[in-house]
Amino acid sequence: MERGETIESTNTVLVASSNTNTFHDTLFKSAIDVPYKPDLKDEMLIHDESLGGLPAVKGYNMSFNDCTFDENVNVSSDHNKNCVVTFVNCIFRKDVWGEDSVMDGKVRFRNCHFKGDVNFRNTTFNNLADFWSCTFYKPTTFYKTDFRDIVVFSAVNFKENVLFTYTLIEKLMILRGTDPEKGFDLSLAIIAGELSVFDFQLDDYSAYGKIYKDLSAELKQHHKNYSYQKAYETVYENAVSNEHLIPLENKRETYRILKSQLESQKNYIDAVPFRVMENKTLLKESVKKLANGHTFWRPISNIIVLVLNALSNWFGSSYLLGLVFTVSIASIFFNLALSHIGDFVFTWNYENWQWRYFVQFINPTHRTDYMRLVDENPRQWFFIWDFIGRIFIGYGIYQTIQAFRKYK
Repeated sequence: MERGETIESTNTVLVASSNTNTFHDTLFKSAIDVPYKPDLKDEMLIHDESLGGLPAVKGYNMSFNDCTFDENVNVSSDHNKNCVVTFVNCIFRKDVWGEDSVMDGKVRFRNCHFKGDVNFRNTTFNNLADFWSCTFYKPTTFYKTDFRDIVVFSAVNFKENVLFTYTLIEKLMILRGTDPEKGFDLSLAIIAGELSVFDFQLDDYSAYGKIYKDLSAELKQHHKNYSYQKAYETVYENAVSNEHLIPLENKRETYRILKSQLESQKNYIDAVPFRVMENKTLLKESVKKLANGHTFWRPISNIIVLVLNALSNWFGSSYLLGLVFTVSIASIFFNLALSHIGDFVFTWNYENWQWRYFVQFINPTHRTDYMRLVDENPRQWFFIWDFIGRIFIGYGIYQTIQAFRKYK
């Protein structure tokens, strides 16, 4: 086709089957189907065993360079393994629709802009699916999408949430330089193959935190026999399958998956931020559950442990915070212990003799009578605060060492 052409009707897109159907700088003002399939003729049929030996229409290669699509692009089933459909530097103003399609050939979207919805629900890619350097402007859910070969999301920018809900990754998903500006959910993906994660840019993001509010509304709409578990499943499934929303538990699980994948590749440096965000998200999740009366003891236990981890070394990532925590907690318990000897008055202004004893106190194995020159018979609470202080100082030292070992 000639450059700069405008196509008003798909009836004039192709008139003959060819392996070189290429469009340059073309404006499509009507919906089109890819790959190209000619009228049904016996010589154009192939027999695919995966279809039970039934005949299928053979698709042909198509290539679009610097094209703009004002209407929908429909990706239909094709059973020609040699077929390649390529979009380079294209703009899709409406939807890209491939629901329920089965693609045996390769599909390449390179440096494309998806302004509308991208729908690959229940789509099967039996060959390469390449989305290199594309930009997705709307929330996208790959719902029950099967990637049976390599799928490439390198240098992709997601402007809104992207979810891989019940998505099959059978061979390899490449996430090199991927940049989700909002949420990214891998928690429900079926990862039978591998994830290649490198320079993946995922920061903390806002998750679906009002799930319990929506759950209460769901329960009010139904009779008393409508169980809490059933209501939760209804709200949860709608969120991850239709509304492109990412619950807190999905967010946490995604961080865990990315952390585990990086650690399995011995990439401990890039795994640290995901470990931090995993714990940070669990803390938020526990607070949410406690506030909504979901459960009591487990959230309380998680909150205590996670708050201490955050204060002592920011979930294993900061040894400086570990040092500050250790010295600070030692100062508190040292002053509490001193308040039960002699006529000491609680103060933060240490004198020279107090500094000497503080250095001894910060050693968790110090003698119980290390202050015998000041008071030979301290009161009982001196020993209680001394004992508790040893525990917290030991914990602080351990957390500091752990932070030094964050890169294994």
